[in-house]
Amino acid sequence: MRPALVLSLALGLAAAGCGSGAHSQPRTHAAMRPKPASFRLALSAPTHTPRVGPKWWYVIRATATGGRPLSGRLTVEVVDPLGTAHPAQVGTSTRPLANYPFNGRYRDFAQWPAASRGYRLVFRVTVAAAGGRRSVRYWVRPR
Repeated sequence: MRPALVLSLALGLAAAGCGSGAHSQPRTHAAMRPKPASFRLALSAPTHTPRVGPKWWYVIRATATGGRPLSGRLTVEVVDPLGTAHPAQVGTSTRPLANYPFNGRYRDFAQWPAASRGYRLVFRVTVAAAGGRRSVRYWVRPR
């Protein structure tokens, strides 16, 4: 019974291409890496330690290589210490700030809840524009 199991496993691996010369052509890391986006992304905020409750304003800017404002889609998320991403909201609405259209500059605020006090969070901004995608991470520890 065991030789039949080993034989079927070996045939299954051979059929899947494991060990059969599938790696005969060397792969370079540059060929696997996506093409970098051809624009700049910047996030500016007043502090890494905002107060719980009041508005914490931030500005996101996306510019082409020449410095001109760039249209794109914006996603803003707060990543908790466990690595779970939570989408931010547009202003005081309940609309998630995910795949949100903007043109070059976006200004908004976040209000940190009391439960976030003392935890190190990551404020992550992702912009998709000009055939590419860029991301900026900004650590925050509400006080």
